[in-house]
Parts: sequence; structure tokens; C-alpha cells
Amino acid sequence: MEFKKKLKTRLYIAIIYISLGIMMITGTFAIKTDNDFISSFGFALVVMGIVRIRNYFMITKNEETIKKQQIAETDERNLSILNKAKSATFTIYITLMGTAVIILSLFNMSDIAKYIAYSVCLLVVIYWIAYWIYQKRS
Repeated sequence: MEFKKKLKTRLYIAIIYISLGIMMITGTFAIKTDNDFISSFGFALVVMGIVRIRNYFMITKNEETIKKQQIAETDERNLSILNKAKSATFTIYITLMGTAVIILSLFNMSDIAKYIAYSVCLLVVIYWIAYWIYQKRS
């Protein structure tokens, strides 16, 4: 039953993605801004939400597919691969963005470098908070 609850939560998150995407798209048209990035990002959120909703209905169409998905998500090998991929992604992101901050600073693009540095710092702070919470729980 808990896995079905997890799937339902994913459905709600997908609906939130779609809602945010629609707000971003309509917001750029309502404000009449030339910022194509925001409407493109909003469109990507809508598409991602639709794909996640489709996946939800594909998984929940019968009990057998729910069981297969649950086994796939709780398999120790898959969990190990997932954790390694997350760790590699985190490390690569921090390294690339740290390098970008240095390079941008050398080219006197300090505003962009500052925002990237804030992004890296925020990610590290979130990591340490999550680490602390999970350490207390186990």
C-alpha cells in the first residue's frame, strides 16, 4: 500500500510541474516580456509533467505492473546504481560550476559567477541538511 501512496505522490508532483509550467508560459505572455528562456522552461515543465502522468497511468494500469515497478525500485542493485549516479552527478556539477565560477571571474563576468557560486553553495547546504536529517533517522 505504501508504494501506491508513493506513486500517487509522484502524480501530484507531476500536476505541480504542469501548473508551474503553465504559469510560466502565461506569465511571459501576460507581461509581454522578450525572455524566451522562461516560457521555454515552462514548456519543458509541462512536457515533463505530462510524461510523468503518462508513466503513472502505465504503471498503475494493473497490479502486475505495480508489483514489477516496486521490485525494480527496491532492488538493491538498482538502488546502488541510483546512489552512485546521484553521487557522480553531484560531484560533477560541483566541479564544473566551481570551474565556471573561476573562469567567469577571470573574464570579469562577476555577476554570473556570483549566481553560479550561490547555486553551488545552496546545493551544498541542502546536501548537508539532508545528510544530517538522514543521519538522525538511522
